[in-house]
Amino acid sequence: MHPPVVLSIGGSDPSAGAGIQADLLTLASLGVHGCTAITALTVQDSVNVQCFSLVPPAECLQQAQAIMDDIPVRVIKIGMLGSAQMAAALADWLEQYPDIPVVLDPVMAAGGGTSLALAGLRETLIHELLPKITILTPNAPEALLLAAVPDLESAAAWLNQHGATWVLITGGHGDTPELENRLYHHGRQQQMYVQQWLPQHYHGSGCTLASAIAAGLAKGIELQQAVQEALDFTHAALRQAYPLGRGQYFPRRFYQREATQDAHEQG
Repeated sequence: MHPPVVLSIGGSDPSAGAGIQADLLTLASLGVHGCTAITALTVQDSVNVQCFSLVPPAECLQQAQAIMDDIPVRVIKIGMLGSAQMAAALADWLEQYPDIPVVLDPVMAAGGGTSLALAGLRETLIHELLPKITILTPNAPEALLLAAVPDLESAAAWLNQHGATWVLITGGHGDTPELENRLYHHGRQQQMYVQQWLPQHYHGSGCTLASAIAAGLAKGIELQQAVQEALDFTHAALRQAYPLGRGQYFPRRFYQREATQDAHEQG
C-alpha cells in the first residue's frame, strides 16, 4: 500500500524554505508522497530572491505529464508560475484532469519583497487558470492584488465569481493580535479560523499551508476539515520555527516526528 500522491508544480528554492522543496518537506511530514514539475529556478536565501529564470512551459509540462502517465496523482498543487505563458499552458493542460482537485497558492512576490510575476500573469491567471482551480489560497495582499478591489469580502466574492470554487484568504499580513483566516464559497464566508499572531517573519508559510491542504485532500479528507487541519499544522510549524540564515525563520515541518523521537529518547 503506497501513500497518496500530490504533484507539486512550482519554483525551486535552493534554501528549501519555500517553493518545491518546502512542498516536498510538508507532504513528507504528513505522510504523502510528493512529485514535482519545476516552473522556475530561483537564486535566493533566507533574506530574499536575488533573481530567477523560467523553465519553458513545454518543458515544465513534459515533467508533469511524465508523472501523470505513470503515477496515480490524487491532487495537484500549484505555486510560482512566473509568467502568463506558463499560466496559460497549465490551464490548457489541466483540462485533461477535471476530476483531480487543484490547490493554487498564487505566488506573486517573495517574502523579502522581490516580484516573482512577469507582466500579464495576473490577467491570465484570472481568466484562464482560475476556473480550473478547486481552492485558491492567497494572503490578504495577494487577494486584493488579484481582485483589484479595496476590501477582502469583495475580493473573495470577485475571485469566486471568476472561477475559484473555494477561496481561503489568510490574515497573516497585518498588524493585529490574531490571525483571521477566512474560507469563502460562492461569494459567502463559510468559516473563519482564528489563530494566535506569531511575531517572526517566515520563509515558505504559504507554500506550507497550500501543500498541507493538498495533503489532506489527497488523503480523502473533506475540504473544510482539510483546511482546518492544514492551518493547525502550519501554525504549529511556524510557532516552532528556527533561524538558519540572516533572514526569515524556517517552519519546523517535522515537529510531530521530532516530538515523538524526543519522547522515545526520554522514555
